[in-house]
Amino acid sequence: MSNSFWVTLIIIVSVIILVIAYCYRTGAIYDRFKKDGVRTEARILNMEKIGATGTGNTKLKMDIEFDTDSGQVTTTAKEYISPQNMVKIMRNNTIYIYYMPNNPEEIFLAPSEMK
Repeated sequence: MSNSFWVTLIIIVSVIILVIAYCYRTGAIYDRFKKDGVRTEARILNMEKIGATGTGNTKLKMDIEFDTDSGQVTTTAKEYISPQNMVKIMRNNTIYIYYMPNNPEEIFLAPSEMK
Protein backbone atom coordinates (compact mmCIF):
# COMPACT_ATOMS: atom_id res chain seq x y z
CA MET A 1 0.00 0.00 0.00
CA SER A 2 2.89 2.31 0.70
CA ASN A 3 4.27 1.88 -2.84
CA SER A 4 0.97 2.85 -4.49
CA PHE A 5 0.81 5.98 -2.33
CA TRP A 6 4.25 7.11 -3.49
CA VAL A 7 3.53 6.30 -7.13
CA THR A 8 0.29 8.29 -6.96
CA LEU A 9 2.07 11.17 -5.24
CA ILE A 10 4.83 11.22 -7.89
CA ILE A 11 2.24 11.24 -10.69
CA ILE A 12 0.28 14.09 -9.09
CA VAL A 13 3.42 16.17 -8.51
CA SER A 14 4.58 15.50 -12.09
CA VAL A 15 1.25 16.65 -13.52
CA ILE A 16 1.32 19.81 -11.41
CA ILE A 17 4.87 20.59 -12.55
CA LEU A 18 3.90 20.04 -16.21
CA VAL A 19 0.88 22.37 -15.90
CA ILE A 20 3.01 25.08 -14.28
CA ALA A 21 5.71 24.70 -16.97
CA TYR A 22 3.11 24.93 -19.75
CA CYS A 23 1.56 28.07 -18.24
CA TYR A 24 4.98 29.67 -17.78
CA ARG A 25 6.00 28.86 -21.36
CA THR A 26 2.77 30.27 -22.79
CA GLY A 27 3.15 33.42 -20.70
CA ALA A 28 6.77 33.83 -21.76
CA ILE A 29 5.84 33.53 -25.45
CA TYR A 30 3.05 36.10 -25.02
CA ASP A 31 5.41 38.47 -23.19
CA ARG A 32 8.05 38.10 -25.91
CA PHE A 33 5.54 38.93 -28.65
CA LYS A 34 4.12 41.91 -26.70
CA LYS A 35 7.63 43.25 -26.08
CA ASP A 36 9.33 42.64 -29.43
CA GLY A 37 6.41 42.05 -31.80
CA VAL A 38 4.18 44.33 -33.78
CA ARG A 39 0.43 44.26 -33.16
CA THR A 40 -1.88 44.43 -36.16
CA GLU A 41 -5.29 43.32 -37.34
CA ALA A 42 -5.22 40.42 -39.79
CA ARG A 43 -7.91 39.59 -42.33
CA ILE A 44 -9.18 36.02 -42.25
CA LEU A 45 -9.16 34.58 -45.75
CA ASN A 46 -10.30 31.08 -44.88
CA MET A 47 -11.38 29.46 -41.63
CA GLU A 48 -11.90 25.76 -41.01
CA LYS A 49 -12.99 23.97 -37.84
CA ILE A 50 -10.55 21.15 -37.14
CA GLY A 51 -11.45 20.22 -33.57
CA ALA A 52 -13.19 21.10 -30.31
CA THR A 53 -12.84 20.71 -26.58
CA GLY A 54 -15.41 19.58 -24.06
CA THR A 55 -15.61 23.13 -22.72
CA GLY A 56 -16.91 24.61 -25.98
CA ASN A 57 -13.66 25.93 -27.42
CA THR A 58 -13.19 25.37 -31.13
CA LYS A 59 -9.87 24.60 -32.78
CA LEU A 60 -9.62 26.57 -36.00
CA LYS A 61 -7.22 26.52 -38.89
CA MET A 62 -7.12 30.02 -40.34
CA ASP A 63 -5.46 31.44 -43.42
CA ILE A 64 -4.76 35.05 -42.54
CA GLU A 65 -3.35 38.04 -44.35
CA PHE A 66 -1.83 41.17 -42.84
CA ASP A 67 0.25 44.15 -43.85
CA THR A 68 3.82 44.74 -42.66
CA ASP A 69 6.37 47.43 -43.45
CA SER A 70 7.89 45.10 -46.05
CA GLY A 71 4.60 44.16 -47.72
CA GLN A 72 1.65 41.85 -47.37
CA VAL A 73 2.06 38.47 -45.62
CA THR A 74 -0.22 35.43 -45.86
CA THR A 75 0.18 32.59 -43.37
CA THR A 76 -1.74 29.81 -41.65
CA ALA A 77 -2.44 29.54 -37.91
CA LYS A 78 -4.09 26.91 -35.73
CA GLU A 79 -5.60 27.94 -32.43
CA TYR A 80 -8.30 27.08 -29.89
CA ILE A 81 -10.82 29.91 -29.78
CA SER A 82 -13.40 30.39 -27.03
CA PRO A 83 -17.05 31.06 -27.93
CA GLN A 84 -16.74 34.66 -26.66
CA ASN A 85 -13.73 35.32 -28.89
CA MET A 86 -15.38 33.52 -31.81
CA VAL A 87 -18.14 36.15 -31.79
CA LYS A 88 -15.53 38.92 -31.94
CA ILE A 89 -13.75 37.22 -34.85
CA MET A 90 -16.93 36.54 -36.83
CA ARG A 91 -18.16 40.12 -36.42
CA ASN A 92 -15.44 41.63 -38.65
CA ASN A 93 -13.79 38.51 -40.10
CA THR A 94 -10.52 39.76 -38.61
CA ILE A 95 -8.27 38.85 -35.67
CA TYR A 96 -5.59 40.73 -33.76
CA ILE A 97 -2.14 39.24 -34.02
CA TYR A 98 1.42 40.00 -33.02
CA TYR A 99 4.19 39.27 -35.52
CA MET A 100 7.94 39.50 -35.28
CA PRO A 101 9.38 42.24 -37.52
CA ASN A 102 12.37 40.11 -38.55
CA ASN A 103 10.16 37.08 -39.35
CA PRO A 104 6.57 38.14 -40.13
CA GLU A 105 5.40 34.53 -40.51
CA GLU A 106 6.06 33.99 -36.79
CA ILE A 107 2.76 35.12 -35.28
CA PHE A 108 0.83 35.03 -32.03
CA LEU A 109 -2.97 35.23 -32.19
CA ALA A 110 -4.54 37.59 -29.65
CA PRO A 111 -8.34 37.30 -30.05
CA SER A 112 -8.87 38.15 -26.38
CA GLU A 113 -7.60 41.70 -27.08
CA MET A 114 -10.43 42.37 -29.56
CA LYS A 115 -13.36 44.53 -28.54
